[in-house]
Amino acid sequence: MKKHLLVLAIGAIVAAPGTAMANADLYGKLNLSLDHVDGAEGAGTGGNYIVTSNKSYFGIRGGADLDGGLRGSFQLEFGIYPDQAIGTPIDFFTPRNTFLGLEGGFGMVKIGRFDTPVRTMGFAVDQFHDQIYADNFNLMEGEWRADNVIQYTTPKLGDLVTIDVATVAAEGNPDGGPGSNNKLFETVSVAVNVDLGEMYVGVGYDKNNFGSAGSNGLYIPDIAGLQPVAAVPGGIEAATNDLIDIIRIVAGANFDSLELGLLLQEAEDVVDSNNKDTTFIISAGLGLSDAMKLKLQVGQTEGDASDLKKQQFSGGVDYKLGDQTKVYGYATRQEFDPSAGSTTRAVAVVGVGAEHRF
Repeated sequence: MKKHLLVLAIGAIVAAPGTAMANADLYGKLNLSLDHVDGAEGAGTGGNYIVTSNKSYFGIRGGADLDGGLRGSFQLEFGIYPDQAIGTPIDFFTPRNTFLGLEGGFGMVKIGRFDTPVRTMGFAVDQFHDQIYADNFNLMEGEWRADNVIQYTTPKLGDLVTIDVATVAAEGNPDGGPGSNNKLFETVSVAVNVDLGEMYVGVGYDKNNFGSAGSNGLYIPDIAGLQPVAAVPGGIEAATNDLIDIIRIVAGANFDSLELGLLLQEAEDVVDSNNKDTTFIISAGLGLSDAMKLKLQVGQTEGDASDLKKQQFSGGVDYKLGDQTKVYGYATRQEFDPSAGSTTRAVAVVGVGAEHRF
């Protein structure tokens, strides 16, 4: 019933007179692919053909000028699964980055549900962002779209530096946390980003991140092949349900036809400082023409207190059919070694697809 009401509400907004939509825009992305997923020894699946929605989404965003040089803004965003009917394994609509904001010369304050500053930093270096089997989400901690976020973003300082500071209200019941994280500024996410024109650098820190436990892992399709699930978690989230501190560094360069990216991260269990994960990701994109781009990406996460290792190797090609539409092909291999001497679990995925933004 709730899903049907949501559909009707969105339809009413879109169909409203022009005055009702004057300060709002409809936007989104549809990204569908046909993937062949082959699970090697220990992965629990054979070769399956799967149609994947790849984090498709749509939303409505806008704002209005207010007194005193201020501007109010809003965004309502929902993940959608166009390859599935409403009522089948997962909800057709899922909440994504949704917030209410106020901005002016002081910067911007927003409140709602959205990606933390540390997570957002990683988008710039991820050549396969939102490509569900190749996304860096599969590899590391800190990929958290948090509920109950309050964030302040500075204006661009000296035309170079932007700082994001966010706190997460745990509401007395942090996911997987020990239950003591119930004060407003006990969980904090901070990112400092420096724009150097063709190059960029970012440093981020999460204190008492309680969103990582059990949320990340190598994507392996379920037995029925209906949807990807994080079936092979590893690292800190496999060993504990405690809070996590994260330090993340990103750097990159965008030249005429060459894009380079680097991400380094350490994630540490707040309770057991010996329980750490270290991650690196290296990415590259090469434009062969105005329409065609080659992409490569490799990454690895290792557990310092265990023999755990996760690796991901991805390559692909994009071909633009216009400003809003592209087709692509890609291949990725994910490996998970839970301990020395044990069987390595692996998944190999080859896919072709199309993406349209509006």
